[in-house]
Amino acid sequence: MDILLTTVHTLAALFLIFVIIIQGGNSGGVGAAFGGGNSTGLFGASGATSFLGKVTYLMAGIFMLSSITLSVRTSTSGKTGLSKKLEQQAGDVKTDSAKPAETTTPAAPVNETKPETK
Repeated sequence: MDILLTTVHTLAALFLIFVIIIQGGNSGGVGAAFGGGNSTGLFGASGATSFLGKVTYLMAGIFMLSSITLSVRTSTSGKTGLSKKLEQQAGDVKTDSAKPAETTTPAAPVNETKPETK
């Protein structure tokens, strides 16, 4: 189920990017700046904005719902993967500190002094 939701989420994100790039700006794009009409757009002069606007709203809704659903499904009562890893590491540290440390005593340095001769 998570794989399906992740796939839907990814496809919605990619489709949103594609639909937003296709849409022209409010002023009609670069062609309108030079007096050209945008009647040769993708879906005609008036139909492009309403159709692409509806598709954008639909994809944004699907994207938001899939985001919320994925975040709720992956979290378990506020404990995310990072919290579990930190708790596990804290448990490992406690068990390591409970073990007695091996102590080794360094060998005493040997002072070799020559006897003084008179």
